[in-house]
Amino acid sequence: WRLISMRQIVISITGLKKEIELAKGNLLQVLADISFDVEQQEFVSIVGPSGSGKTTLLYCISSLLPPTNGEVLIDGKSPYGWSAAKLAKFRRKKIGFIFQDFQLIPSLSAYDNMVLPGTLNGHKIKKENVYSLAKRLELKADLHQPIDALSGGEQQKVAIGRTLLADPDIMFLDEPTSALDTHSRALIMEILKELVSKGKTIVMVTHDLELASQSSRAIVLKDGHIHDNISSPTLETLVF
Repeated sequence: WRLISMRQIVISITGLKKEIELAKGNLLQVLADISFDVEQQEFVSIVGPSGSGKTTLLYCISSLLPPTNGEVLIDGKSPYGWSAAKLAKFRRKKIGFIFQDFQLIPSLSAYDNMVLPGTLNGHKIKKENVYSLAKRLELKADLHQPIDALSGGEQQKVAIGRTLLADPDIMFLDEPTSALDTHSRALIMEILKELVSKGKTIVMVTHDLELASQSSRAIVLKDGHIHDNISSPTLETLVF
């Protein structure tokens, strides 16, 4: 008997293709024939060699970058047919991003950076919750310093904290631990797995195979195609 999953599909990608226009009208095919689904409460990692299209794929499936061809559905709806206002509202309410370059606001303190997206969502974020999360993240910096006064690793923790406080259902993470040491990477992974156990859905691009081996599934990209789709990945199976 085949077990049928009762979980809801929250992201569905069919025949996705992405081309980028280069000089003189030449086209570079970055992604081709990408199809897979992500279920609610899944933790999917996207791995592969440099230049394989990992970040482009993450952007295409998360509403940030329209594909050239193919279909992307989030909760059964295509975000690329919406007005800018509707798309912005959907992103605020439903999805969260942790960017590789953090995308923090330099003119705001660490504290204000952490609470801004959640506040825009209409959440009443309590001060004690911010400090409690900062402690959990082992964020040692003074939260009322300008963001530029923090180290790269501390800024990355602020970026992670900002997304967690906004409390989205679906999180898209682009190298969320790239600036962190081994201890902090393990700490963040523990928090992310805890969120998944409570019903969140996470899609994460990472070059760190140790992290990817702790996700529930790994999509392996090679030359813009899906090279492998591995359930319960291990370091041994993540060879590309």
